[in-house]
Amino acid sequence: DFLGSTIRGWGDDASTPEEMFFLRQEPMAAIRMKFMTGSHSAFRVSVGFNGGIINYREYVADDAALFFNPLSEDVVTDRIRANYTNGNIALGMEFSCGNRLRFFGGFSLVYAYGGGKMKFSYGNEITDLNPAPTTMKKIDGTGGINDFAATVQMDYARPVEQYTSGISHGIGLSGDLGVEFFFIPKVSIDARVSMMPIMLAFQPQTYVVYEGLNKFTNKIEDYNRLVSPGSNYLLYGTENYGISFGINYYF
Repeated sequence: DFLGSTIRGWGDDASTPEEMFFLRQEPMAAIRMKFMTGSHSAFRVSVGFNGGIINYREYVADDAALFFNPLSEDVVTDRIRANYTNGNIALGMEFSCGNRLRFFGGFSLVYAYGGGKMKFSYGNEITDLNPAPTTMKKIDGTGGINDFAATVQMDYARPVEQYTSGISHGIGLSGDLGVEFFFIPKVSIDARVSMMPIMLAFQPQTYVVYEGLNKFTNKIEDYNRLVSPGSNYLLYGTENYGISFGINYYF
């Protein structure tokens, strides 16, 4: 959820499922190739990808220092390390009219993929004397991402890793309209508005590994829980549009 909300905050609306957000986005930069099948028609291929690495850190109170000195202001650092990547390949046709100034439209079949994982590290260790240590608010605060439910063995646990058993896949249709201007022979610039009105997407199983004190063995243990059995989505709508600019060379 933290990763999904973070990425989603970079331009998506709140109605899109977080898990599928990055499948429906146009890559920030892409390579597009066209093979002219006629003077005003072309077969085209577009390939692009993007991603990110998040290294979020936050200070929390040092529990050990507070134990010896209730007035201590010592702190330790909690960290969330996350990475994600996504990309797509689009195959389609393009049709145009005009000469030096062209108006064009096209459609493509799009395959998209995406995935990511998160790892968590903490400054305060879980011990038998401190089974629920102070942890950053993004984990244990209001609206935090720690959704561990107490079990018979563990009253409290916190996540150390979130991962999927594979990557997410999507297949969809896209369309675009634009204008192209040849400012010198064989070299042009273009601007286009694109939209992906429909996509079928698949998300693999998602797991979270928690760490906590087993009150029966009095040992710190990891607990691996399946939090999503895998899902599929049929996404449709007209709000996921984008604008792109390009420079083209014909030979």
